[in-house]
Amino acid sequence: MRIAICGAANTGKTTLVQGFLKKWKTYSTPKNTYRDLIKEGALDHSTSTTTENQTKILASLIKQQEQFKRLDEKIIHDRCTLDALAYTMWCYGKNKDGFDTTYVETQIEQVKESMRSLDIIFLAKFDKSQVPEDNGVRETDVEYITEIDNIYESLYQQYKQNAAADVFFPKDDTPLILPLPHNEQARISMIADYITPEGEMYGEENSILNPENIGELEHLVQQQQLEREAEEAEKKLLEKVNKELNL
Repeated sequence: MRIAICGAANTGKTTLVQGFLKKWKTYSTPKNTYRDLIKEGALDHSTSTTTENQTKILASLIKQQEQFKRLDEKIIHDRCTLDALAYTMWCYGKNKDGFDTTYVETQIEQVKESMRSLDIIFLAKFDKSQVPEDNGVRETDVEYITEIDNIYESLYQQYKQNAAADVFFPKDDTPLILPLPHNEQARISMIADYITPEGEMYGEENSILNPENIGELEHLVQQQQLEREAEEAEKKLLEKVNKELNL
C-alpha cells in the first residue's frame, strides 16, 4: 500500500505521518523529503518559488514515488506530487513570471502520470483556528496558506465530481483521495476505517463504503463539508485558474 499525506503548510502532515507510523509499524517513510532538497539547494519556495525550482521539486517527488512501484510495499509519503501542482497553480493564478499555460499544462501531465504510483492520498486541510508554526521552511502567512488550501479543495472537487474528465488524474489508475478532519486522533481513527491493523486496505465486505456503513460515511462527509470554508477572493482565483486551463 502506497500512501501519501498532502496539504498546505501547517496542516499537521508530518505529525500525522509520525502518528501513523506508531500505529502501523509495518510501514516506513522515505528518509529524505522535498524539505531536504530545499535546504540543501537553498531553493526559494512557496511565495518566492520559480519555475526552475518548481521543476526541481516536482522531479524530486516523482523520483521518490516511483521508487515504490510494487503494490505490496508499505510506504507513507509526507507530501506527494499533487502538492507541487497546487503551488504551481497558485503561482499561475498570481501571474508569476514563467508560470504560463504551457508550463502548468506540462506539470499537470507529469503529476497525472505520477498518480499511478500511489494507492491512497489523505488530504490534510488547514485549520484556521490554529496559529501557524515556523520550522524554517514552511510558510506561516494565513492568507497565503488559505489560498493554497483552497486550491487543494478545487483539485479534490475535480477528483470527486469529474474524475472521468482525465484532467489531473489518470481515470484508469487514480488513487483514492480522502479529505481528513482537523484533529489528529480523529484523523488516525478515520484512516483506520480504510486500513486494517496489518496495513492492508479493507476488503469490500469491511469497507466503510459498504452499504451497511453508508450512514457513517454520510455523517463524515457532512462534518467535512462544515469544516470547509472558502473566501470569495480565493474562489475567484480558482475560477480564473480553471477557466484558463479549460477545465
